[in-house]
Amino acid sequence: MTNSITIVIPNRNRDLRTVERSLASIVPQLDRNHRLVVVDYGSHLSYQKELQQLLEKFASIELILCPTQGQLWNKSRCINIVLKTCSTSHFMVSDMDMIWHPQFLKNQLNSFSLNESVYYTVGVMTEEESKLDKPFEELAVKFQTNDEATGITVFPTEHLKFINGFDEFYHGWGSEDTDAHVRLRHAGYGVRFRESEILFKHQWHAKTYRSKNSTAPFHPSLEQINHSYLSLSKTSKKIKTNENKSWGKACDSAHYEQLAQPSLKISKHATGPDIKALFHFMNDLPGSEILEVSITTHPEFKALKTGVKKIIGKKTPDFMPLDEANRLLLEAIVMNHHNCAYREDYVAARHLEIHFSINLNR
Repeated sequence: MTNSITIVIPNRNRDLRTVERSLASIVPQLDRNHRLVVVDYGSHLSYQKELQQLLEKFASIELILCPTQGQLWNKSRCINIVLKTCSTSHFMVSDMDMIWHPQFLKNQLNSFSLNESVYYTVGVMTEEESKLDKPFEELAVKFQTNDEATGITVFPTEHLKFINGFDEFYHGWGSEDTDAHVRLRHAGYGVRFRESEILFKHQWHAKTYRSKNSTAPFHPSLEQINHSYLSLSKTSKKIKTNENKSWGKACDSAHYEQLAQPSLKISKHATGPDIKALFHFMNDLPGSEILEVSITTHPEFKALKTGVKKIIGKKTPDFMPLDEANRLLLEAIVMNHHNCAYREDYVAARHLEIHFSINLNR
């Protein structure tokens, strides 16, 4: 039987020149046994329009636009949206910054096993080399990745579905790919690293989206939290994930449109009691509620009298910097509401207020 494969490429605001170069290396290889899906998870609205125009050049590519502007990046959900309805024998996850070997699918498709997943070494190019227009074979790499880099993987589809896909706890960047490999091994499935030749080359790109300079929601400790969570998956011999929540849920555009018409508005100062109470309150609201929240710095946070009280040992309110309130809010979303339509607006260098809206209809 001839193998068939679904390829998913998650994306958010990746430079369109990088996107075009990557997709141009894949599309000529596609035939009726291949399906390529790009999932754009909340790129700027203007960018999504430009992406749609670009993909008109590539009729064989399917595009899923998620209206998740103002949400944390969730690569696992991007992947699972496509996996949930996948019917091909194999399922591949790739990154939008990869240039593929021009014969990859032709040479490799029928070698894919139904008994093991395979992941690949990647040749990493410099910024200068990434700008050059040269054939794949002539593009020089600075170094190649080892078996710790797990992002480019071909899975037997049924293996990945058995473990409930990628764990949607992971937000931000890091560890979700390795977590899937770990759980596959716990389930007794083979996972093999292939480093014999470089079949993918990584284009250099800036990483401002992984810093506080990002205009999208940002949590400075998510990568560390992800790494610690991965260690728990390893030590617990975890196999299946997402068991207490739906996974691979497509974004309902109607739920996002409803964010403009909140049924409940709340204003709070950034203090420990207010923030903690707000999170518990959110958890107990009905699914029909559309909540709009503004959080501002308490007016006495940096007041002179507050400093004097601290010096003389008098009790002061449990004030909280907006940065900390923002981190706690994003953690509450990850834990309890990531499948909801929500938008969070807070850039530390620019705003004095956290503005947050959520449609609790899951």
